[in-house]
Amino acid sequence: MFSVRVILWTVAMAYTGFLLAGQGLRTFNSLSITEAFLGALTGFFLAIMFTLRERRRQRPALVAYSIAQIFPNWGISREHRGSRPKPKR
Repeated sequence: MFSVRVILWTVAMAYTGFLLAGQGLRTFNSLSITEAFLGALTGFFLAIMFTLRERRRQRPALVAYSIAQIFPNWGISREHRGSRPKPKR
């Protein structure tokens, strides 16, 4: 999927850069080539950015635990924190 994305974004943005240069096919000069190159470079970086974003979304979250697992004594009042539970008989 990565190679298809890189090819599509690079070609599409190179063509967009060529069109935005406004020179047309009759006057194919250095400005058209420069704009196409900058568009291709932008497309390449966009493809990398979107691929990294997709991989980042597939990873587990930064906090993979619930609040109850991180703070097990969260709901216990201060008076009862120091006292130990009574042993069962």
